[in-house]
Amino acid sequence: MDIEKQLEVAAQSDHLVLIVFYADWSPHYEWIGPVLRTYERRVIELINVNIEENKTVADSHNIDTVPAFLLLHKGHELWRQVGELTIGELKEVLEDFK
Repeated sequence: MDIEKQLEVAAQSDHLVLIVFYADWSPHYEWIGPVLRTYERRVIELINVNIEENKTVADSHNIDTVPAFLLLHKGHELWRQVGELTIGELKEVLEDFK
């Protein structure tokens, strides 16, 4: 399933959706997947978007700097972070919106 379809399906669910925008040359956040798996019943869905391969998706969310993180619910933006993010910061945000 392509990224645009994943986002469309995720917007219809009751889950929170965390979108991580990255590029091959930017820091990778492999630790995010394990952090999200600590939440029960798939409360949060993770979608990784490479902005070089999915420029249309990045542009539609006004992303031009990576890394960038968006937390959405039913297609509505709840939170946005551009730049580095620590495990602690992510956990705090997820607890606030869970």
